[in-house]
Amino acid sequence: MNRTVVWFRRDLRIYDHEPLYRAARRGAVVPVFVFDPSLLQHPETGAARVSFMVDCLRHLQQDLRRLGGCLILRSGDPVEVLPRLVKETQAEGIYSYTDCERIYGRVRDARLNQALAAQQIKIRWFEPPASRAELMDYPQYRQWWYQEMATPVVPAPAQVTVPSEVISEPLPGLEQLGHCLDGKPIPQGSTRFARQLLQQFLVEKAARYYWQLSYPSAEITTGLSPHIKFGAISVRECVQTIQRADDRGDRRIQRSYHQLISRLRWGNGFTQRFRYLPQLELRSLYSIFDSDGWAFDENLYQAWQQGQTGFPIVDAAARCLQATGGYLSLNFRTRAIYASFLSNLLGMDWRYGALHFMRHLIDGDCPIDHYQWAMQSGVTHCVDKTWTRIYNPQQVAVDRCDPEGLFIKRWVPELAHLAPEQLGAPPPTQGYPPPMLDYRQRRSQRVQQLEQQRNAFLNTDNIVTYLSPMPESILPFGAERYVSEVSWAKIKAPQLFPTALDLDSLDAQQCRELRTWFVAHVNITPPKIRRRNSKFSSDLQQLSLL
Repeated sequence: MNRTVVWFRRDLRIYDHEPLYRAARRGAVVPVFVFDPSLLQHPETGAARVSFMVDCLRHLQQDLRRLGGCLILRSGDPVEVLPRLVKETQAEGIYSYTDCERIYGRVRDARLNQALAAQQIKIRWFEPPASRAELMDYPQYRQWWYQEMATPVVPAPAQVTVPSEVISEPLPGLEQLGHCLDGKPIPQGSTRFARQLLQQFLVEKAARYYWQLSYPSAEITTGLSPHIKFGAISVRECVQTIQRADDRGDRRIQRSYHQLISRLRWGNGFTQRFRYLPQLELRSLYSIFDSDGWAFDENLYQAWQQGQTGFPIVDAAARCLQATGGYLSLNFRTRAIYASFLSNLLGMDWRYGALHFMRHLIDGDCPIDHYQWAMQSGVTHCVDKTWTRIYNPQQVAVDRCDPEGLFIKRWVPELAHLAPEQLGAPPPTQGYPPPMLDYRQRRSQRVQQLEQQRNAFLNTDNIVTYLSPMPESILPFGAERYVSEVSWAKIKAPQLFPTALDLDSLDAQQCRELRTWFVAHVNITPPKIRRRNSKFSSDLQQLSLL
């Protein structure tokens, strides 16, 4: 009987998993997950996220057992572990999805390709839905994405037969993986639970989602983001489930469905940008922003991390992140306000913010996290923008996102006695710090700085000459701050798989196509803010941030 090793990474499910389905149809399967020390000890790896991943693996084991199989667990460098496993099981080769989340993963997979070729072992790489090797312009990708999401979901195999002689290592505890729980509540990680969350959203939240998405106290998000990060449920299954759902003829529900599907598309779009330009993990898109340098103050950075800035909405976000991992209460708008404060008002490198987020977010996904951080810092979607969105962290933010003060009072109990209209600029309060900066002054300075930096390339037709190339050193940001396993980053001139765009070889048409990924495709104007007296106003217009 044919035997195929199926390597699981960020696809911890049996449904809509083409490598597993194809392997099971051709014969016996060796489903394997490798605990990789370079990922477990990456400076951006957070304990809560690892704990959630372990739970996803536990449930994947159960799902495979229901199909007659099991999950084989191994530890070590996959470049060494996988060829050894192929020989041990007498498999014919390996099936796996490509993965573009991190530079490390692409270095590892390129090394694996070389090691397998040297031993004459075959590997077949499958493209995840919504991932494309070819460069296309963004409008074309958007159209193609909807076509991809409309293709049938791959069914679970009828049976998974695993050779009985293959022995698995036991599922390790968090401490064995080099991490300790930090008090965050960890959601259950499984396909079944992800489906329950989606159904709960469709029944209970859809009528309010579009209008309440900016309010963290509403907790209106789906809660699916950690499951999507680790592939416990596929984006395609989510999209098709939403499209099949009954909207009850309610325009509010229809808009919410559309908004949620758009956000799923945006997430895939961030990953596609990283496929083209993996340097976005380490650098700003345009070289001028990093070459000009950033400010940094350790004391201010720690105050921002710990929620001691003197701006209640910012401090509430800081404390919520560290206490919960952010996947429910810390919604997009609140994350944006928190991020904008560090880079635009404190003037610090966005990478320090992305590092902190990734160490705490249970749903932390490098392309989404890093790209959004760079965008909120004003250094990404700006080739055709003459204005800068810098969130006002004072009463404007309270009125827009927390008009009743529920979120702030939960996470900043020092201010629980104040009225909502006082939470933007609270009076001197025992136990709570005064504001660490003057908002208007810092905003003016940042706007002037960004305008000066953007003038170098604003509205230019060809942005390629202004883009940051891959750095000579691929050492992860933050490796000097945290104990990390980064020996892989010392490889000189490493190859990547999948390969990145070669910026020096792009022709004029390709340069135009690449540019479309870094402009706004809708007319986004600065929002006009007004006080909202109701708890959750139904006239809130969400910005479409592409």
